[in-house]
Amino acid sequence: MNDFKELSKLVKKRKEKINALYELLDTKQSHKNIENLIELSGLKKEPSTILAALRRLVDLKEESFVKEFEKNHFKEEKITEIKHLLYNEVREFYEKEHQELINEVKEKKLLNDFYQALIQGVHNIGLVINAFEVVWTKEILEKNNKTLANLFPNLDEAMEFLRKNKLYQLDSGGEICERSYGVLVKIGNLWRFVPYARFFENEILRLEFAFDTMLDELKTLAQNEEEFAYIEYFTKLKLAFCEKEDEKVIGAWQEAELAWMKVKAPLQVGHPLEYYEDNYTHAVALEWDLRLEDESAFNAIKFSEQIKESFTRVYENIGIVDENLKNEVYNNIDKTQLYICIPMIFYGAELKGLFSAQVVPNDEFVSKQAGKKIFAFLNFVYESTKTKPFMRISSEIFDKEFLDFSREILFFKEEIWKKVYEISTIGHEFGHIFFIAQDSEKQMNQSGFFKNIEEYKATTGGLVNFFYHEQEELKMPVFNELIKRAVGLIAWQRVDEVKPYYTEALIHLSLLFESGTLEFENDKLKVNFTFDFYEKFKELCLTNYHDLAKHYALKLDAKEFLNRFCVLEDGIFLPKLEKCKNFVKFYYNLYEKIGNDIDTSGEFERYKNKQNCIH
Repeated sequence: MNDFKELSKLVKKRKEKINALYELLDTKQSHKNIENLIELSGLKKEPSTILAALRRLVDLKEESFVKEFEKNHFKEEKITEIKHLLYNEVREFYEKEHQELINEVKEKKLLNDFYQALIQGVHNIGLVINAFEVVWTKEILEKNNKTLANLFPNLDEAMEFLRKNKLYQLDSGGEICERSYGVLVKIGNLWRFVPYARFFENEILRLEFAFDTMLDELKTLAQNEEEFAYIEYFTKLKLAFCEKEDEKVIGAWQEAELAWMKVKAPLQVGHPLEYYEDNYTHAVALEWDLRLEDESAFNAIKFSEQIKESFTRVYENIGIVDENLKNEVYNNIDKTQLYICIPMIFYGAELKGLFSAQVVPNDEFVSKQAGKKIFAFLNFVYESTKTKPFMRISSEIFDKEFLDFSREILFFKEEIWKKVYEISTIGHEFGHIFFIAQDSEKQMNQSGFFKNIEEYKATTGGLVNFFYHEQEELKMPVFNELIKRAVGLIAWQRVDEVKPYYTEALIHLSLLFESGTLEFENDKLKVNFTFDFYEKFKELCLTNYHDLAKHYALKLDAKEFLNRFCVLEDGIFLPKLEKCKNFVKFYYNLYEKIGNDIDTSGEFERYKNKQNCIH
């Protein structure tokens, strides 16, 4: 008997304890790991540093520390070195935390022997991934990507060089794959592309051993189809990690992901699937986790039907007939498995930031056969959001009335908050599926900017779905969330792995300014937060999305669409629209100065106290 409901309660309880560390900001008490992070950072202990340490440990985010380092004029080499020290501290904390959770699950007999062996096996593999992540980051991000950035002034030239020198991996059809599991190696003047299993030989040997140890035990315990599906998946995944022949690597990973799509149990494994970190060779990052299905009132079937209707409507509106594209999108929507989950245990790249939601696999060859999995961490994100202190930059930028609107929803209208999450975040993941065929990314990524419009397409796909299925009481909450998010994402201007979200924000902001929703004069942002401006923005947004859908249907270079809104200045994307550009520059300068400053007005405490009184 597997008591996943009790397991979910246990995981949430442990996360609540970690979220509660934010109370240190008020109580001024000390905590060993927070003290260690501050000491390792080489910064003075002050409110902004304590916040950066909490963000690093509780939310797994590096940006707050990086901002403090830059404010203190630390050199790039020093920042890189400290980031590794901080990673190791966070890694040790969570390795202990995860093992304690696994021990508690065993003690309380919440899972059968198979699942208990599975979670322990996933953890043991995770320990190897944690160490592997350090080596991977040093080689791919800190060495190879810096070399390419120095050699080529822009991404287009670097991409051309990689294609010309065949520094990529091929899929099972002999085509260049849009992702890779390999490392660039320079010998003299010659460049080679080497699979993970050849380059990271020691790490892969340790992984192989951890997989074999787990599989040997699982094979003696498996009793039903659900459990045998895990064994097939882990076997294929091990083979993919261990594949040394370059031309067979992508095929091996496709086999692993096809097997993964057959695992439909409440415990889902997240393996290396995403490649945001590496703009050049799209080397897939070392993610590893276990996510547990969570309780939710979300109606996935109804939402999927609406999503399909919305896609059909846009497809018919743009007047480009492509039956293959239409059928491929329908197939992906129909076959999508949706999981509302909570992260249970996590490793590697995920110790630098967990997902809010995710749609995978990215491999359209796999999706054509098996569809997609969408993961949404609804309750997890809601609870985490409520624990974070209000930030000074928000109160400097937005007026109190606008901020109170969203804060009232967060603290006292949980149902509306969760509906907005469904519209914006789950809608975003479905939005990724729209207008994507098997070769879309390959065709559209010639200049290397596909991801920079894909995130906009995803968010706006979710918005368009809402526009076509509006509920009156949700219009302004959805509008409020979009405005706040678009402004807040300016902070990610110089964070490479999340830059696609920054460029997404620039497109939203351009339309918000164009519609008159936002005005910026004398260093003050005015938000015209009314139904009239909602309608004006909606009209512009729908027109722009139809243009974007045509761009995707014709598989044109992503850079052409991005160029309508953005211009590169000294390696930084800025909006073309002058008033929007002025605001983006103003916000980022302000963020550099006060981005880590907490709002000391007492508003956060007021909301928390009011919430506690109600409960």
